[in-house]
Amino acid sequence: MRFTNSLICLHHRDKQVRLTLNPLNVVGDSECVEGLLVCELCNTRYPIVEGVPILIRDFLRYASNRGAVYGSWLLGSKTIEMKEFLRDFATRLNPDSVSNDRYEEDGYWFTPYKWTQYDYTFDDHFLKLLKRDIKPTELYDKIIGQVPVRSEGLALDLGCSMGYTTLQLSRKYSYTIGIDLSFSFVKEARRRMSQANIRNSEFCVADSMDPPFGAMKFDLVLVVNLLELVDPTKLLSSIHGLLKPHAEAFFADPYDYNREPKPKNKFDATTFRALLGDSGFEIFEKSRKAESFIPWILKIANRSYLFYFVDLIRVRKISKHR
Repeated sequence: MRFTNSLICLHHRDKQVRLTLNPLNVVGDSECVEGLLVCELCNTRYPIVEGVPILIRDFLRYASNRGAVYGSWLLGSKTIEMKEFLRDFATRLNPDSVSNDRYEEDGYWFTPYKWTQYDYTFDDHFLKLLKRDIKPTELYDKIIGQVPVRSEGLALDLGCSMGYTTLQLSRKYSYTIGIDLSFSFVKEARRRMSQANIRNSEFCVADSMDPPFGAMKFDLVLVVNLLELVDPTKLLSSIHGLLKPHAEAFFADPYDYNREPKPKNKFDATTFRALLGDSGFEIFEKSRKAESFIPWILKIANRSYLFYFVDLIRVRKISKHR
C-alpha cells in the first residue's frame, strides 16, 4: 500500500482522521494482498481483498450488490482474520436482496470496457468499416494529451474503470490514484499497473460521491462518463473540495440518459457548462467556445457496439463557489 497516508476515515471526514494499515498477508517486500485499514478513532475497518483496498462507507450494502464476487472473496481468503471479517458480514446479508452488479466481471459491462481500453484490434469488423482509423482509446488519449505535465502533482481519476487514463496520466504526474465502485475493474487496473511495472499509481474501490480523501488534496481530477450515474451538483461540489486552489479538472461525457433508473437531472453541453460556472469552476476558452465530438466505442457483443460522441471540457477551480 503506497498511498495509505492519503486516506481518511469516511466517518470522520471533517476531522480528516487517518487510517492505519494492519497487513494480514504480504507478498514480497511490500505488496499487501490481504489486510485491514483501521480508523484511529472509531475502529471502523476497511478490508484489502486480493490487493484491492475497499473504502466504502456501507460495506454491507456494497457486499449485497455483489453476491458472486463476495463469495469468491470468502473462498479465496488467505488468513483467518479476513475469513472472520467477511463471514461476519455474510451472516448479515439478506439472501433475498443479494444481486450481482453490472460492472463486475460476471456482469454486463466488464468485457466491453476491457475491449475498449486494452483488448481491441484493428482486425475488428466494425473498426475496419469506419472511414478513418479510430482507436477505441481515442477519447482517453485526447484527454491525456491536453493534460499539462506536472512532475510534482497528485492526480485523481474518478470512475477510473480499468485504469487506462490513470496509468497514462502517471507519465505526467508524480502520483496518480484511480477509484471506481467496481471491484473487478479496480482489480484489473491493478493487474495492468503491476504488469507495466508502474510505481507511481494506485487504485482502490471507492465511491466518487464519497471519496476517502481530505480537502484540497489534488492538483488534477479526471471525470469520464459519470454525469448520468450521479447527482452532478453534488459531484461538482465534492470535486471542488478535493482540488487545490486554481487546480484543474477534465470532464468527458456523452450526455447519454437512455438508462435505468432514469436520472432526475439531465444535462447537455450548454446546461452542464452553466452548472460548472455556478459550481465554482472557470472553463478554459477552448472548452467554452464549442461542444466537442470525440468518438468513443464500446463493443457490447460480436455484432453490437455503442458509438458515442463525447464532449470534453477543461476547467480550473476558482477560489469560491459563485
